[in-house]
Amino acid sequence: MASGEILNDYSGLDWSLSDPLPTTPWAMYLAGDRTRFDFICFDLDSSRGNAPYDAGRLSHWLDELNIPHLVCNSGPTGGRHVWLGLTDPADAGQVRTVALLAAQLLPSLDPTPLSNPATGCVRPPGAPHRLGGTSEPQGPLTPLTSTPVAAESIQDLLAFLVDAGAELATPTGALLRGMTVDPDGHPYIAGPKRELSTRVAALIDTATTGDTSYTLAAVLAGCAHARWRYSDILTLVDTPAFEHIRTLRGKAGNERVPRTPAGRIRALNSAWNSAVRYVAAHPLNGTGNDADYQTRLTTVLGSIERAQERADAMPGLWGADRASSASRTRRGTHSTRAVLDALCLYLAQSAQPVIEADLRRLSADTGYGRSTVHTALRTLTTSTSDDPESAWVIPIGDAESPHGQRYRLSKRFSTEAESTNRTQVLARPAALSPAPNLSYWTTRLTQELQPLRQDVFAAPRSLGRTAGLVFKHLAENALATVDDLTKRTGLDPARVRSALRRLHSNRIAQRLPHGWTRGQDTATDRTADALGVHGYLQHRRDRYSFERAVWGWWQAEYTWMTKTGKKRRGRRSPTGVALFTQTDRPEYARYPRGPGHRGDHREARRLIEAGALSTPTLAAA
Repeated sequence: MASGEILNDYSGLDWSLSDPLPTTPWAMYLAGDRTRFDFICFDLDSSRGNAPYDAGRLSHWLDELNIPHLVCNSGPTGGRHVWLGLTDPADAGQVRTVALLAAQLLPSLDPTPLSNPATGCVRPPGAPHRLGGTSEPQGPLTPLTSTPVAAESIQDLLAFLVDAGAELATPTGALLRGMTVDPDGHPYIAGPKRELSTRVAALIDTATTGDTSYTLAAVLAGCAHARWRYSDILTLVDTPAFEHIRTLRGKAGNERVPRTPAGRIRALNSAWNSAVRYVAAHPLNGTGNDADYQTRLTTVLGSIERAQERADAMPGLWGADRASSASRTRRGTHSTRAVLDALCLYLAQSAQPVIEADLRRLSADTGYGRSTVHTALRTLTTSTSDDPESAWVIPIGDAESPHGQRYRLSKRFSTEAESTNRTQVLARPAALSPAPNLSYWTTRLTQELQPLRQDVFAAPRSLGRTAGLVFKHLAENALATVDDLTKRTGLDPARVRSALRRLHSNRIAQRLPHGWTRGQDTATDRTADALGVHGYLQHRRDRYSFERAVWGWWQAEYTWMTKTGKKRRGRRSPTGVALFTQTDRPEYARYPRGPGHRGDHREARRLIEAGALSTPTLAAA
């Protein structure tokens, strides 16, 4: 329902195999012992994307790999289930990795049933659907009964997904504290370059015998800590530690296949960006260790997973129920969901339960203006009952200059006992879930926000937010019909068609015989140029940056003015030589003054725009 109420609640209703089959919808566990998977079922949900198209692609891949499988029409909503039976139970971590990689290529895939062996369950062939009909197999049941899949084939599928481009994309967003970028846009940690530690220097020239990605991550993190830049890293690409950049794991598992030149660049960019963000979010303590990192990360990602699952199950809160404008403003809009996604992204990137976020940073990462972001935050932090934890997000304390407001997710997301597959059946409550995947969540949330940060949809006199919303729900490698887009966006079919026509006329969307997909990669920038709106969001980010710098300069000046016991410039020494410091004033320019010695903020803004005072100087002050 639009309110988010789940009608198909099967919690606690386990059914014995010795009893007659239930007449109501039922599902089977994919892991018989609740620790390792006996079956793999790819649950392709029509509410997420074009399930028939994705099922066809997946079936073709499995045929190419000679992996027996069964495709089922899951019910009247158009979903598909692709089943694999296994000769031996499969490791839960491996199955989860396959699901998360496949989700990068198949937009309609719900990885939830394959993410936790203790709770993952799917309706098998023949089981009734809650809206009528049954799960209808599109072929014989042989793949499940007499031709199971060997463990080596699952590894082949994993390698194939990576070769097909499922390597998780680099998450992007606002720079974290301590980060800056070089002229080519590559991030690094600000500060003077240092020598690498003895351990990292030794790793660089040591041949990798185990996990090549682990060695690479350790070296890149050490380089980032030493304030190295991307250009410095390029000189190391041919060293033994960078084997992961040069090659991919082959199908046999014990051989490696060379990457293409473009693949090397993509892999290096992704790994370097991740390393710099990790170092910025986790500055070393006195011992150089972060002993609680993994436990903290698991807790944070678990909260994000539950919050996102709840948000996906309640489309009416984000304006998808066609409520009035006043009602949407009170309860939430698409911009409210964007701000929630941005906050979850910050939590994932920092691996901290409490994060700092100001309006300008949220504006930069969502594409919405400050006033819209402020309204969204007010909605997210408003309790829906007497319990303060009924809000989505809880503000912590008050913002204190120069820091922004601090937030955390509601405790109901960290203490909720149930784990659910809300689109089909309620997975049974229980057991500790494997650690959620950091790359999956940072990539998914970044991909949700990226279409919103485009001039062609955000600027005045552009194609507009409605076109941007439709574009957001078009996948690059999948087809979507008008009905699909109507369900996903909450818009009526006429508005969806109107937006598609505008997108198609500018080659941003492409129409194919069976649906719509995204168009040329450069079409959005080209259209922004044609409409005269190119650079709108960058100009707004620059304006916010100047405002932040002016505020920081003034706060530093005010701190100096109100400081007690400070040294003041006295009379000059008779010898003309100052033997001691005459003042303890910080090393930055004096704030401009106007009539009556009041701060001249306009002149301060002009000086900062002219580059007279750098932002790092203000940060140090």
